[in-house]
Amino acid sequence: PIYFREDWNTGIGGGLWSTGLAIAKYFEHHYSDVSDNLNRLAEMKRKRGENDGISAIELGSGNGFLSACLLALAQTTSLSLKNVVVTDMEDHLILMEKTIRTNPHVWDELIVTKEGSSSTYHGSPSNRKERPASSVTVAEYKWGVDDFNQKYDFIFGSDLAYRDYLHDPLISSLLQLSHQHTICLIGVTMSDTRPVFFDKLTEAGFLYQRLADHYLEGHFRGGTFGI
Repeated sequence: PIYFREDWNTGIGGGLWSTGLAIAKYFEHHYSDVSDNLNRLAEMKRKRGENDGISAIELGSGNGFLSACLLALAQTTSLSLKNVVVTDMEDHLILMEKTIRTNPHVWDELIVTKEGSSSTYHGSPSNRKERPASSVTVAEYKWGVDDFNQKYDFIFGSDLAYRDYLHDPLISSLLQLSHQHTICLIGVTMSDTRPVFFDKLTEAGFLYQRLADHYLEGHFRGGTFGI
């Protein structure tokens, strides 16, 4: 199980939006597809002499819930997930940290970076000896401004492009954080993410595809939700 508490007082990301739940359900019911796709990427890295597993980053996390779900997926599959970076604006760091620390059974090490200092915590996964260790970092990240100076294999997030003014900084970050084979999984609501966002993705050189409805939980099908 994943433990999570909403706190709307934190800000717009303090609660669980419907598209975030749709991705969480996708992780839950199609964990083998997620694991297989990322493990194929890990195998490509191994053939190039990079033996450090999959690196992932969540953009606009708000509450840390989806990162906890991905870590849980890695616990129950063969996914070689080395590290997950959970990011949002500074005012959401406390809630993200709280969510991750409430789920120590899905990570080995947690690093929380804020106000120029960092704290380290140790988790208690039940199958630690059966798989590579997973570390989690909670950190502030401003789209199009900050630079982690790292490329990630998997970039994910929900409800990231719901305002037009977010499109350019988001795409700038996707370009900055991705390499040629990076997989991105972004949840959107068609009622507030305008087609211009997808046009800009194409202009920036990204290829995208909407998951077929049968990959979504029943009540998310045939509506405005998309992953």
